[in-house]
Amino acid sequence: MSTPADLDEQVTKIRDTLHALRRTLLDLERTYADLDAHTLDVDALGDPTTAPETLESAVDALRAAQDTLGIADADLDVARRHTARLKEQRQ
Repeated sequence: MSTPADLDEQVTKIRDTLHALRRTLLDLERTYADLDAHTLDVDALGDPTTAPETLESAVDALRAAQDTLGIADADLDVARRHTARLKEQRQ
């Protein structure tokens, strides 16, 4: 049987995992942002584009993912404030 404390610990573990994912994503975003688009090329698949446009789009998408994870983190913070308060009734 799951106790409120066990469930709260699971929420905490999810937040810790999310924080690690956000750090990894931020590192990836920064690494892409540091690339020199003028030294890159793109393939001929899909719509015509340039390396600078494609790189900018990739970095923008990674930033959007970071924003989305930030919203999830804030929601988990709210959940954690509530889950931490729950306990079993004393008999």
